[in-house]
Amino acid sequence: MPSGDTPPEARLGRIAGRQHGVVTHRQLDAIGIRGTAVKRRVATGRLVRLYRGVYGVGHLQQTREARWIAAVMASGPGAVLSHLDAAALWEIYESRGANIHVTTTTRSARRLPGVRVHRSRRLDPTDITVKDAIPVTTVARTLIDLTDLLPSDRILRAIREAEYLGLLDLDTLFAAVQRAHGRHNVKVLKQAIERHRPGQIVRRELEHLFLELVHQAGVRQPETNVKVRTRHRSYEVDCLWREEGVAVELDGRAAHARATAFEEDRARDAALSAIGLRPLRFTWYRVTREGADVIAELEATLAQAGRSLDAA
Repeated sequence: MPSGDTPPEARLGRIAGRQHGVVTHRQLDAIGIRGTAVKRRVATGRLVRLYRGVYGVGHLQQTREARWIAAVMASGPGAVLSHLDAAALWEIYESRGANIHVTTTTRSARRLPGVRVHRSRRLDPTDITVKDAIPVTTVARTLIDLTDLLPSDRILRAIREAEYLGLLDLDTLFAAVQRAHGRHNVKVLKQAIERHRPGQIVRRELEHLFLELVHQAGVRQPETNVKVRTRHRSYEVDCLWREEGVAVELDGRAAHARATAFEEDRARDAALSAIGLRPLRFTWYRVTREGADVIAELEATLAQAGRSLDAA
């Protein structure tokens, strides 16, 4: 059957399938679903009005992606997902807010329930892209936009996650910072960039919080997520001060959910000790509630290891 003879419902299904189940009034019109045909489908639930001129196809329960693309579509031509929601789409920072963040250059963009519209004088073409069919700010521009909402240590957390995911290009980020010279909070991003160590992998929130403690205490930064070979197997150590031979393991809130975890941890510590490392183990509770004690124990262990090296 020629494409022009394809039934409207089939064409609607294909469009919705590419757009997380969301279509615009203009797209409906283009495939011949107009006027009373739209109203009839809304009345029967085959179309669900999400915003003016934006519809969900045959569903009330929307995925997060559907909500994002619907908000972008409703915000007008050139609108893109941005700020916290762009960071969530890129998976570099997760923070569930009440509103969806969208950026547009259109001053006349209407107010939308559940959408926070940011108006920008200009969106450089190199600052926008499409991910999973959703128009969105690039990782570099997203990091800049996050400075409107987050402090420097949270920006650093997003940078570290972007590094881990292979999404961080420092040259691209520096160029985006240059274009954003008028943004009053861009210094927050510059501070985070200065703190970042290219190539350093920090995979979890607890690792980030521990490294923040270390930084604030003025202790030298460790290597992170380092593979260490023991006599019988290899382990990945969360933090390693190689010169002193001190290895820190960080136990998340669910670290001992299994009955065997305690024994596995002790076997791991014994294996590291057997090759001359000094293992320390800190929990989520201790890092977040007893930070001063954690640093005191770390500094004492590093100092003791340093004295042993001098004596040798």
